[in-house]
Amino acid sequence: MIRVVRNRKSVQMRRMLACVCVAALFALLPGTASAERQANKSAFKGVALTVKPAEEPGKKKSAKVAKAFKADPAMRVIIEPAATVPGVDVVDGVQVPKDLNETGTESSGDEGDIPGDLVEAADDPFEGVNRVVFGFNQVVDRLVLEPSARIYRAVIPRPVRTGVTNVLNNLATPITLSNDILQGNPEAAANTIKRFMVNSTLGIGGIFDHATGLGEPLHREDFGQTLGTWGVGSGPYLVLPILGPSNPRDAGGMVVDTAVNPMTWILYDAPLWQKSIPVGTQIVVSREAILDDYENLRKNSPDLYASVRDLYAQKRQAEIANEAAGYNPGSGVNSLPPSALPQTLNPY
Repeated sequence: MIRVVRNRKSVQMRRMLACVCVAALFALLPGTASAERQANKSAFKGVALTVKPAEEPGKKKSAKVAKAFKADPAMRVIIEPAATVPGVDVVDGVQVPKDLNETGTESSGDEGDIPGDLVEAADDPFEGVNRVVFGFNQVVDRLVLEPSARIYRAVIPRPVRTGVTNVLNNLATPITLSNDILQGNPEAAANTIKRFMVNSTLGIGGIFDHATGLGEPLHREDFGQTLGTWGVGSGPYLVLPILGPSNPRDAGGMVVDTAVNPMTWILYDAPLWQKSIPVGTQIVVSREAILDDYENLRKNSPDLYASVRDLYAQKRQAEIANEAAGYNPGSGVNSLPPSALPQTLNPY
């Protein structure tokens, strides 16, 4: 009996030992297969599978490793241009304009002959205050100026509106003529005189613009432009209440032009309502001429203030350089929106 029990225990011990051996064998097989797969991959790449210890902090790389990453000047690819282009330099094989050359080479043009507005863009240090005034002007424009201009367009026929614009342009002749002379431009002065004589007689007081048909186109000058041709800088950008975009130079020019205008002295002692008639007419006429353009600008501009500021600067630059300002000078518009007032405070 005792012998049978011992035999059973011996069989059980053998079975348990066999199970432990089999389990240990299966446990070792995955690691072996994984090592074989890693060895196969390393063999495929042609590089032995090794583990490199992390480099100690602050320890410099060996000269061999640093040399491996050192750029070889001989390997640089430089594409030279096939021909030399006037006004273009070659820097490291790349064609760049002369004014962008790192050597600081100046262009052949003489900046001394260019008005200050065309060399440097006007800055806007008072942008915060200007935006507040601009917002106020927008409210005035929405409530008063734009509705008045739309009523004027709807009620007054186009031929009559054209005649009113021609009269206002003709009355501004003394301001344009005086600034033509101050700018030393005899051809422009002769054009202004011819236009005034023809339109005041054949045009019946300026109602009809016959001078343009005779080869004497309209041009407008003010003292702000004269100061610009003399080399006076525009100064910081300003937004004046009701008057709209301006700068110190143009604001001072408005005062001078107002003093030069004969209508200022003719209506000097007149009642306020009589003085306001010519000024109000100019406001409505100017605003009506830019109704569509300003409405498109207002809808499509992401920043209306910045758009008006840039347009005003471009317009004044073009006027100082006696170039086309991007609008019809015969329309009577003498300033870009939101200002609907004339460029001067002339009560004509």
